[in-house]
Amino acid sequence: MMDQKDEQLIEKLSQLPKVKDQQNKALLFEQIDQKMKGVKIMKKRNRSKWVVPSIATIAIASLAFIMIQSGLFNQDQITEQSMDLAGRSSELTDYDTSGEVITFDQDESVESNEVDEAEQHNQVVEDSEGAVPGNRLVYYNDEYDLPIYTIAGLDIQGMYAIPISLVDTAATGYGYPNDVYNRISTFVDEDEFGIYEYPFDEIEFIFSDDMEKITMRVADDFVFPDTATQMTAFINSVKFMFANYPATELNLETETRNSIDLGQIGTMETLQLESVENLAFKMYQYEDKERLLIPIPQTIGGDFFFTIDEALLEMQYDQTEFDITATIPADLEYVVDPADEEILKISFESNAKFSDNRETKEMIEAILMTAKSFGFSQVDFDLGVDLAQVNQFDLTAPISVPDGVNPILLH
Repeated sequence: MMDQKDEQLIEKLSQLPKVKDQQNKALLFEQIDQKMKGVKIMKKRNRSKWVVPSIATIAIASLAFIMIQSGLFNQDQITEQSMDLAGRSSELTDYDTSGEVITFDQDESVESNEVDEAEQHNQVVEDSEGAVPGNRLVYYNDEYDLPIYTIAGLDIQGMYAIPISLVDTAATGYGYPNDVYNRISTFVDEDEFGIYEYPFDEIEFIFSDDMEKITMRVADDFVFPDTATQMTAFINSVKFMFANYPATELNLETETRNSIDLGQIGTMETLQLESVENLAFKMYQYEDKERLLIPIPQTIGGDFFFTIDEALLEMQYDQTEFDITATIPADLEYVVDPADEEILKISFESNAKFSDNRETKEMIEAILMTAKSFGFSQVDFDLGVDLAQVNQFDLTAPISVPDGVNPILLH
């Protein structure tokens, strides 16, 4: 039999605000699926060090205050009930480091448990069948059509730009690049990836609504690093970052001038955004850091690639001085048929190295990205062995080129 105090407590609890998770369930499942399959997932970092309390926490504090003011409980009872409420809240709440809170209704909780069980089952299946180790190096948008923002890191010596695709899984519509490109340094840990990031912290990028105009603005007293290597790194990074936008040039301005002093290049009003094409994708790994596909724009001899045959040949050479290795083994023989403008056909001689392993997967990913840079939309692989599947790739039909490379899922 409840007394009046219990009834009052129940009434107060019923007045607590309800918080419902608004995430798209399909996207939530996609994040779980991608994480399970090896795509790197990273939460958006917040520069602010202030932690915003959750609604549930505020409600608990408010309820405790009401109890004190109304004299419903003595101090021991308040402490006990507050701890109990906090415990119940923590059972239903998942906090992340940015202070965001996700809560689940009963039905959503059941669905979440079902997804967890499916994930565990699939993981057991993958382990028993010998899942391919390592992260996925390419990303397919499939039916979700999520915003993809390309940023660029550099190899540790600053010689080559390394594109990184940020996939905004939390977007409800078309994304807004102004936010992403003005906090580039918050998305990637240089130490974890073994890369160097150009210091964009004091550079502002402004996009027009139709994305056909991109402006770079710096302070009047901003000074660009005055070395050829650093300026080349800057230009290469910018090319990859804005290659997928309709803008053909980057407008340059300071707070008071319509031009920027770019050091050795001189004072300029615009910078041409040349297309990034005809590339050979190899593997970059500094020490034991992340493995990343790295696009090489020219041969070791310094010549640019005119045909995909030249690029594929280059992919068989290591560049150990730059921590870059071949993605097609040097002893593999193959024939390329580029006659179809849409589908690249590549046939390999039978080789014992081909199996559902990391090396074969990474070779396929590198060739797909190389083919994309030459304008192909699909690649038809014939590995010369009885192998129908490598990781996520179905070899029985032409494989579409990816939407992104070196993906990180943001949420």
